[in-house]
Amino acid sequence: MSTNALPIAGQPGIRAAGNGTGARRSARLFFAVLMLMLGLASGSAHAQFENRVATNCTNPNPQEIQPWTVTNPLTSSTAIGTILMERRFALSTSFTFGSTPAVDAHELVTGAHWAMGFGPPVGADGIVPTNIDGIGFKWEALSSDGVARTLRKEADPLAVEKINVLLQPNTGIRTGSTIASYKQYLVLTKDPNALPSGEIKVTNVASGLQVTIYAADFLKSVGVSLGSTFQMPTLGPGCHQSVTYDSTGMVGIGGGPPPPIPNKCDVVANQIIPVDLGRIPIDRFKRINDTSPPKHFEIALSNCAANAKPTISFRDKATPPNADKTVLRLSAPGGQSLAQGFGIIMTREDGSRERITYGDPGAAKKYEMTLDKPGRTAKIPLSAQYIRTGGDAEIKAGYAGGSAEFTFTFP
Repeated sequence: MSTNALPIAGQPGIRAAGNGTGARRSARLFFAVLMLMLGLASGSAHAQFENRVATNCTNPNPQEIQPWTVTNPLTSSTAIGTILMERRFALSTSFTFGSTPAVDAHELVTGAHWAMGFGPPVGADGIVPTNIDGIGFKWEALSSDGVARTLRKEADPLAVEKINVLLQPNTGIRTGSTIASYKQYLVLTKDPNALPSGEIKVTNVASGLQVTIYAADFLKSVGVSLGSTFQMPTLGPGCHQSVTYDSTGMVGIGGGPPPPIPNKCDVVANQIIPVDLGRIPIDRFKRINDTSPPKHFEIALSNCAANAKPTISFRDKATPPNADKTVLRLSAPGGQSLAQGFGIIMTREDGSRERITYGDPGAAKKYEMTLDKPGRTAKIPLSAQYIRTGGDAEIKAGYAGGSAEFTFTFP
């Protein structure tokens, strides 16, 4: 008999049905007609736009905020420079079109940078220190030209987005907006085994550091290009607005700071641990609840982060599972006679002698694993045994296999 862990079968691939070359031809024909229609309409549409000046810009309004997500797990083997968590969001700046048409074309430029003269230096990689020694913070702009631009400490802002300031007078709309997309990252900057103990939660970047976001109206002839730096205008009717995020404000844009960084261990997917309970004579089980000699084994995780607190839960893979949630239902390969009146139990071998309870994922009982901090290994010692569950008229010799799936959780 063997107890298998995580023998997860892959699902077959799904193929999309097609209609052959005829379907592809019709799709291209439709696309060509659509492009023709757009081409015919574009000439008259451009004639309806007027050059204007962008005025009365508002402070950026956070929107399209995605929650912080784990990009790479933090374990004792995580490499320095690894991105641990990230999130994406956008800042929308509204403006008013100037009251009269402008002779020359204008554009509204969005810029950003780590402000000079505040806080510690910012490295060439754009990473700044945080309240957690060993965790850095990085801010990128995701420009519409497809380039991700890292914010750095510079005297002038970096142009990260721009739009043409064009008004359609016949619509009655007198306001517009521009959206700049950004990403923020939490990055490992030192040996993970040297991180401070306890909860690892970034609440702010180093004191004094500031990021300033700008919106400025420029004559298009000035030629501000994405990725270049520019000097903010101070005069004229157009926008020249800025907003500054301080060391705590920038990590809390759109809500609170990031959640704690989860401390994990290396997990081998589809790990299988066989446990051979041997061939046991049926007359070894005289009474209900009699058991076979225990077979000892353990489930272990390696390269655990210093603050990892892994738990493990189990599920009986038999369908349906046993009514007694502490007993694995027996199973047998095709063609084999299945034993009757027996099951398999697993017991913790850490002094508690607690029998393992099986349940559905998310609802099963979680068991703490023991962390060996010097070795960065988490373990749970176990034993497995056959157990008699049926009366004299119910028991029958035969093949007695069972399978349990286990899942790790890192709070």
